[in-house]
Amino acid sequence: MEGKIKTSLESVLQSMEQLNLVFEARLLALKQDGADEQDLRSLEQGVLAMKDAGRLYLTWADHFVERMNEAEAYDDLME
Repeated sequence: MEGKIKTSLESVLQSMEQLNLVFEARLLALKQDGADEQDLRSLEQGVLAMKDAGRLYLTWADHFVERMNEAEAYDDLME
C-alpha cells in the first residue's frame, strides 16, 4: 500500500509543478503582451498562492502518510 501512496504523491507533486510552470509561462506571456500592471500583480499573487497551497497540501499528505505508518506499526505490536 505504501508504494501506491508514494507513487500517487509523486504524481501529484509532478502535476503541481507542471501546473505552476504553465501559470508562470502564461503570466510571462501576459507581461510581454503589455497587460495591465495591476492585473499582473493580482495574477502574480494568485500564482504564488497556488504554489503555497500545493506545498501545504503535500506537507499535510506527508504527515498523514507518517501517521498511517505509525498506526500500522502500533497495530503490528498489538498482534
